[in-house]
Amino acid sequence: MKKMRKYICLSLTLLLAVACNDSFLEKYPLDELTNETFWQSENDLKAYTAGLYTILDGETVWDDDRSDNQATQSYNSVVAGQHTVSTGTWSWSYLRKCNFFLENYDKSDKVPEDVKNTYKGEVLFFRALFTFGRIKSYGDIPFTTKVLSNTDEDVLYGDRMPRKEVMKQVLSDLNEAVNSIPPNRSDEGRLTKWAALALKSRICLHEGTFRKYHKLGDEAEFLNAAADAAKALIDGGGFSIYSTGKADKDYRNLFTQLSLKGNSEAILYKKYVSGEKGHNFIRYMKESHKDGLTKDMVEDYLCTDGKPIGLSSLYQGDETLEKEFQDRDPRLTQTIIPPGIGFFFEGDENEVVPRLPLAKGIGSATTTGYHIIKMFDNDETQKYDEAETDLHLFRYAEVLLIYAEAMAELGKADQAVIDLTINKIRARVGMPAMIISSLQRDPNSDMTSGAGYLDSEVSVLIEEIRRERRIELACEGFRYDDLMRWRAGKFLTKTTLGAKWNAFKDKETVDGDPIYDHVVVGTDVYLDANGYMDLYKKQLPNGKVFDPNKHYYFGIPLGEIALNPNLSQNPGWEN
Repeated sequence: MKKMRKYICLSLTLLLAVACNDSFLEKYPLDELTNETFWQSENDLKAYTAGLYTILDGETVWDDDRSDNQATQSYNSVVAGQHTVSTGTWSWSYLRKCNFFLENYDKSDKVPEDVKNTYKGEVLFFRALFTFGRIKSYGDIPFTTKVLSNTDEDVLYGDRMPRKEVMKQVLSDLNEAVNSIPPNRSDEGRLTKWAALALKSRICLHEGTFRKYHKLGDEAEFLNAAADAAKALIDGGGFSIYSTGKADKDYRNLFTQLSLKGNSEAILYKKYVSGEKGHNFIRYMKESHKDGLTKDMVEDYLCTDGKPIGLSSLYQGDETLEKEFQDRDPRLTQTIIPPGIGFFFEGDENEVVPRLPLAKGIGSATTTGYHIIKMFDNDETQKYDEAETDLHLFRYAEVLLIYAEAMAELGKADQAVIDLTINKIRARVGMPAMIISSLQRDPNSDMTSGAGYLDSEVSVLIEEIRRERRIELACEGFRYDDLMRWRAGKFLTKTTLGAKWNAFKDKETVDGDPIYDHVVVGTDVYLDANGYMDLYKKQLPNGKVFDPNKHYYFGIPLGEIALNPNLSQNPGWEN
């Protein structure tokens, strides 16, 4: 890992010579890295590609804040439909860095071809990852596979390339990456064939379902590619769902391990080592970041009989959190704090949790009453930028979910597919298996025609696969993209609710002192007609909006259009 840090530092220095400005119109001197002293050894290739790993981010716990899974103290502008053309990221230097490598990596006859192809595969992986990120945001994008010069005015001042045309190149890059990167690498944290297959399955599922539900056509190619990539990884990767047989602990423990080396579920992870590179977000989970899971999210957790709360006789209601959490999927209390004391250490062992920002005193807080603990580890909170828990980038459970969903969208998900995927995930936490023939429509379903959130109703099987995905991948940053690809953006317009105020208003400290006796309903806290905390009733008196003719993409920054009038704007963002 120390070698990896060295290569990253060296490559970042080199990359500064390649691109110092994010503007797509900026060019850089091409001769600074093409002299005879570079591209001549494997170490040169390794040093350059190591710098591209910065695109991989494992700190995803707050990425769901712009979805219906989580809620911040002040509303998220994207969720509220109040974001502007300056909200997105219009930066192309990373694409240039990838293209620059691909034009220069093959210069030496001293480096074996298989070695050169390995690093080429890595760069194609990263180019596909970067490019698809831009496609998700903007649809059509300015794109090129070459290093531009001043004479390339047709590209520099051209319009955006159509989404489908760019996706042909993305799929080609992914296929070559899969075929070029070895299945095993000596350096911990480097890409493998399995990571390339995982990325291919993730991107192809997104593209296939986006094309299907947005009626773009040609979705079968990508749905089949997603299923094939996922199945290749399932059959050949040797991965499995991490489990020690402790249904009440294993799911949460998967995300609090100092080292994921050798973990059966970890396909690719971000390595942290004390004294070299650490992270700090775990401390923020306790001390300052006060968001929480939404009521809508919590209600999606099944009961222990495998039924939704609207169908299960086990559901105890939600007058108190203790009742609400009784007989529910064990992932619920391994994702959010169950009621009690003694969860936080370091002087807070007597704190009554969960607690709201309105509570007297100093301590942890959550906007909704549902405090996130997935990825939280008390032992790491005091390390201040030196927390060492490795963070998942691709894990096996996601691949199983991709295979199940892709096969269902293709009409090929039989019980054998569900047993291979969903039921292996459920087994970790001791949940009953999903049996297709026994599935019933959730009476609280928001995926029927009558609910009014989707253009067309989906099958019960697809709905339940989506539910499983939402629960298993909570706080991992997938939800917003899922809503966009399913054309389910109207889900964001739901009123953002927390727990019932009655579940908190009479809480006391361990010494018997009231915590919320100063709170005035209608001034300090707002409730809906059923007594649930309405987080944004004052901030957004007219509610949230989602314009399906506009908000599935971000707007092209106006400054970029001013620089290049040939750039077309996305619909709805013209003014």
